[in-house]
Amino acid sequence: MPTKNPDNTRRRPKQSRSINTVESILQAAEELFLKQGFDSATVEQIAKRAGVGIGSIYDYFPNKISIALALLESVSAMIANDSKTYFIEFGRESIEESMPKVIRKVFGSYKRHKNIVITLVESAPELRLAAELYSVEKLIYRASLIYLQIYEDNFAGKNLNTAHALLNQVFAASIKQYLSDENPQLSEEEFLQELSNMFLAYIIKP
Repeated sequence: MPTKNPDNTRRRPKQSRSINTVESILQAAEELFLKQGFDSATVEQIAKRAGVGIGSIYDYFPNKISIALALLESVSAMIANDSKTYFIEFGRESIEESMPKVIRKVFGSYKRHKNIVITLVESAPELRLAAELYSVEKLIYRASLIYLQIYEDNFAGKNLNTAHALLNQVFAASIKQYLSDENPQLSEEEFLQELSNMFLAYIIKP
């Protein structure tokens, strides 16, 4: 029986072979968490699906929750990096053109990874604190602030930092709530349009 680490830390892979092993483990875990839920999936099943020995799992992850944490961290970073790209890509346009595009793109990133950043977190109470630490809104905090600074002249008497903090929190909360709702009252197109209109009205309206 492999010896497990006493805490939730894990050995970071450095060589390409180790990186590939960890990626295989995380992919297998994601598939199993989606298919049968976090509680039902076992470390043994993850190892079998990843095509690695159980010892290889414990080389990097002391337990199942640490695998889920690594998966959440990886996916959140991916969404954040995509979001930063959108800020740069659309930051050259007017705010009326730019903001709806940014909102749509970031929403798409959340939607693609809904099973991790929303469903998994909701199903595993142990992940909720980590979800705050790895939240996309925290990871993109500086980038989204820089994005809004581009349009500061358009702000109708709003304090930049206050507006940024509010929009950052409302944006993430609105998207998570919408994607968690099994029967949303608005279509996806209506939701994105109304969210864009609300943000633009808040920033521009005197």
